[in-house]
Amino acid sequence: MRSILIGSASIIALVATPAFAQAQGESDEIVVTAQKREQNLQDVPIAITAVSGDTLRERQTRTIDEIGALVSNTQIYQDKGGSQPNWTIRGVALFDFNVNNSPSTSIYIDEIYQPSLVMGAGGVFDLQRVEVLKGPQSGLYGRNAVGGAVQIISHEAKPGDNDGYVTLDYGSWNRYRIEAAQSLSLGENTALRLSFLNDGSFGGGWQQSLAGGRKWGEPDRIAARGILKSEIGAVTAKLKVYYARDKSDTVLATASGAYSATGPGFCNAILSGRLDQANCQTLAQAINPALAGAGAQSDDGRVVLSQPGNRLDNEEFSTALNLSADLGGLTLTSITGYTEFDFGFAFDYDASQLNLGGWVEQAKLRNFTQEVRLASPSSGAFRWQVGAIYSNYRFNEFKEFNWTDNPLLFDTFNPIFGVGFQDLFLDVTYNQKTRYWGVYGQFDYDLTPDLTFSGSVRYSDERTTYRDGRTGFRKITSFPAPGGIDLIAVGDIDRDYRLGDHWTGSATLSYRPNSDALLYATISRGYKSGGVPGGFPQTPEDTLPYQEEFVLNFEGGFKTEWLDRKLQINGSIFYYDHDDIQAFTTLPSTLTPGQFAFRLTNIGSGYNFGAELDVVLRPVAGLRLSGSLGYLKTRITESNNVFFSFDNQPIPWKGQSLEFAPSWSGNFAVSYTAPVGSGMSVTAGADYNFRTANRTGQTAVDKALRGIPGYGVANGRIMLETDTGINLSVWSKNLFNKAYITDAGNDGVGSFYRTYGEPRAVGVSAGYKW
Repeated sequence: MRSILIGSASIIALVATPAFAQAQGESDEIVVTAQKREQNLQDVPIAITAVSGDTLRERQTRTIDEIGALVSNTQIYQDKGGSQPNWTIRGVALFDFNVNNSPSTSIYIDEIYQPSLVMGAGGVFDLQRVEVLKGPQSGLYGRNAVGGAVQIISHEAKPGDNDGYVTLDYGSWNRYRIEAAQSLSLGENTALRLSFLNDGSFGGGWQQSLAGGRKWGEPDRIAARGILKSEIGAVTAKLKVYYARDKSDTVLATASGAYSATGPGFCNAILSGRLDQANCQTLAQAINPALAGAGAQSDDGRVVLSQPGNRLDNEEFSTALNLSADLGGLTLTSITGYTEFDFGFAFDYDASQLNLGGWVEQAKLRNFTQEVRLASPSSGAFRWQVGAIYSNYRFNEFKEFNWTDNPLLFDTFNPIFGVGFQDLFLDVTYNQKTRYWGVYGQFDYDLTPDLTFSGSVRYSDERTTYRDGRTGFRKITSFPAPGGIDLIAVGDIDRDYRLGDHWTGSATLSYRPNSDALLYATISRGYKSGGVPGGFPQTPEDTLPYQEEFVLNFEGGFKTEWLDRKLQINGSIFYYDHDDIQAFTTLPSTLTPGQFAFRLTNIGSGYNFGAELDVVLRPVAGLRLSGSLGYLKTRITESNNVFFSFDNQPIPWKGQSLEFAPSWSGNFAVSYTAPVGSGMSVTAGADYNFRTANRTGQTAVDKALRGIPGYGVANGRIMLETDTGINLSVWSKNLFNKAYITDAGNDGVGSFYRTYGEPRAVGVSAGYKW
């Protein structure tokens, strides 16, 4: 912690880009829609971080998952090399990384709920702002807002607008980025906003694959959005059409040397709790001693043994229609959305030159949602809104493990089925449907001019069905086997999950001692849906439904402004009663002897306790300093379940802390803008974000093979702007070239890996706004 604070003090002495949204000029007055109506952020009794689209663009924020670095007590875990960003707010996380499961933080894009992790991972471009709401938000936001809610709000045009911009960016590893937008006024009452993004590369990448002899890490992402807005009398209509394609490379994993070169089992270094890449073998090297070992790799992820194949293959088409009518003081709103999302990715889990645990996945996601709400005027002593929502989410998936070089699997399945090495492709298929409906209400009542009581309540009903499940070998070539071989056929077993506890909501008392301060106390209850596990079932019991997870939150906070609003200090403290936590138990594998299978279930109850502090200071014209600090402690206090460490030790869940819930996290930033001539100014900036350990091992072996230490990353930029709209900048991400681990794990059949964040990148950017 001491080194983190020293590093933070060093960075704060630099000049940096603001971490939070801000309006034009020196004011930090921010308008948000966290409660589905426009309010000043300082008037909303919720812990919120809002980030403007301009700030995201200036900081080279390319995907939504990068926003986690701006928010204290918030981590975004990148599973499978970055294909599925998992938001973890205040230690509440999705402890399952299968695509069919829903995140613990509700992600809304232009008021449309995204039911899967993969649907909230698109490119960032032409946004108005992003709002991150902490704590259960299940009253207004409904299902799966147990950790919080994230609103991603696109820029839209108003009648009369004709503004736009274009930004060209070029940086390390020959990466380029083109972003552009234009507002078009189509008459007195109608306007259109068109936006475009292309992230690409002229060739190259930050990683070198020794197995494939090539560079890796090229983005390949395009997206386009159109929003048509028309105001006709008392009715406002918005139609959004969106298309995106993402075939980007994802991170290649680094193989972890785990085995002794002189005998079976783990090497001495692993048994003592550390990696020794030079002297410990990978499973691939143990199979074929002629192969290069873990020591041939670099210790920062730049040079790896993994085969160059980790990539996305995503395509999305979505549309949304928002209708709003003024009914003489009341506002009636209808929001209709439909999304087709085709997800595909590949990941080499064994991270070696052989095919020991390669994963390929394809899924089709189709989501329809309809919401209707009626709201009172925003003024008056009593303000309210009521609504109803329905959604129909369909999901079907195919995934495959490539084991064609794995003698352990050959020795298991050849004596039973006669399966040859060439047939060792384990396939899983199933179909899933989720139907949800809910009704909700929210109100604010001013007990006195300075004291307000707010409440929300929601009734939800949800059902998920799992059908046509099958695990087996489809590609049999060694002997006739029509339809392949089923290891487990669950297609004849109907798996159904039904929400059992239907009520969620919140009660808040807020008090204004003066015009520059807000104090609030909240009790809120939220839930994360249950469902049917979507992993690799080895027995029919592996598809048994798990139940919903609940958080009861007790929270107090304050929002204050000082020194004629030059200083802003916001803070909160919270305690979560965390029940029926969803996580994996581990059981001896029936398919791979000596290894373990994972089963998603409800492991028990516990608590999350923490606090946050956000500070913004503008001491003189042009200078802005900001900081955000979070503390978190989690503990499982009641559980009868165990999990197994990598060295096969049973570990009781009781007494454990949750993963990706670091004790300390935060960010610091400072920026200074100064005129440098007639009509020109320069802004110099840097920022620093950090977190302590995301995962610590329970045994020495786990510490070596699963541990994810804490780290801090700094970024910097200098930008020249003219009053004619031209801007030029130079920037650096990961300024001090910090090597840091983002994930560490195994493939379940004997290989171990870790993934690293990108090293230092530098670039130049040119833009024009009109």
